[in-house]
Amino acid sequence: MHQVRRADVFPVGQQHVVAGQYNLTAPSAPHSHDFLELAVVTAGRATHVSAAGELELTRGSAVLLRPGDWHGYADCADLTVYNVYIGPEVLTRELAWLRADPGFSRTLYDTPDALRLEGADLALAETCLEQLTADRARRATSRAVQAGLLLCVLGGAMPQQGADVPADPHPEVTAAARRLEHDLTAPWTLERLAAPSGLSPGRLARLFARRVGVAPMAYLGRLRAERAAALLIETDLPVAAIGRRVGWPDPNYTSRRFRHHYGLSPAQYRERFRAR
Repeated sequence: MHQVRRADVFPVGQQHVVAGQYNLTAPSAPHSHDFLELAVVTAGRATHVSAAGELELTRGSAVLLRPGDWHGYADCADLTVYNVYIGPEVLTRELAWLRADPGFSRTLYDTPDALRLEGADLALAETCLEQLTADRARRATSRAVQAGLLLCVLGGAMPQQGADVPADPHPEVTAAARRLEHDLTAPWTLERLAAPSGLSPGRLARLFARRVGVAPMAYLGRLRAERAAALLIETDLPVAAIGRRVGWPDPNYTSRRFRHHYGLSPAQYRERFRAR
């Protein structure tokens, strides 16, 4: 299966949220990404195919995909879709607070159903998507504007959190994910991660994989890679120092793991995506 790399869609420089409009009349082969993607349908219809199954998409449908998720489109009938590509560092920097938002967290971890944009929310989203698409060509939009436009789209698509929203069925998983997020440098093992939850390591691993989509240690690796990517762009720290900050004390191991996630060495990534 083809993997779309960040280098394929993000321009060199400081843009970390970019968008493009695509018109599909034929199937789009399954593929994965090493970044987040928000797909928003503005016209036509199609069947969205992913590991979660098949979903019918129409105007107003939206799908949020995590790094590593695969998807494709079948039965495309004059489909117009905006793809918003989101650099993983955005969720550790400008929008770090979103990880603690119950609605976003649940959507990011549990996405078996398409999200919906309706009425004024859809109209606003279309305006923001058009702006993001135009800004991609200009390459001059500030990070604050990028984040604001993205929030307008996400805000309309997120499920409304009311008093009748059911409690998280597995709060132990959410707590475990946050422990990993808050302390990347700890020498995590499955046993250590499971200890505060009262669950056996095996039980936590199964629930975690079912909820998040990957095993706990794979999720930790993803978080470390995301944070390393942000530090490569934001700082002049050498690779060895960045590795220590994210829990990879050996620089050679840091380079190998980073290349595994992004298809580029840390030096290549910094050269390509750092603002000039």
